[in-house]
Amino acid sequence: MKPYFAFGSNLWRQQMQQRCPGHRLLGHGVLAGYRWIISSRGYANIVPDAAEVVQGLVYTLNAADEAVLDRYEGVAEQHYHKLMLPVRLPDQGLQACLVYVDTLRTDAGRPWPEYIVRINHGIRDAGLDAAYVTRCIRPFVPDQPIPVS
Repeated sequence: MKPYFAFGSNLWRQQMQQRCPGHRLLGHGVLAGYRWIISSRGYANIVPDAAEVVQGLVYTLNAADEAVLDRYEGVAEQHYHKLMLPVRLPDQGLQACLVYVDTLRTDAGRPWPEYIVRINHGIRDAGLDAAYVTRCIRPFVPDQPIPVS
């Protein structure tokens, strides 16, 4: 099982369950030295920034679930690259986690409308710190009512 740090739409537990039924939630994680953005492709990304942190959730993935995420994240098309980065987990210290990062498109953009819905589901599910969400995510993703499924 490999630890995976989610910071975008995979914060949404229903999406993770559909994509990766073998995953297990470990808890909240914090990645130092990066800043959260929506890239010019319209999806969440993180970019190096020594003064910032990214909050997210840490899951464990089996090999089959990782392969599924590779497809969703467009690894073969180089939409995202797979990095192993140190993520701090409460009561567990630093742990090397798989993180999908778009290293080619580091410029900020606007989210796709359907992505706004998924990110808002993820924010609700993940229980991220409200001040973090306001400061880092809301400049890119408006707070909209979540449609009933």
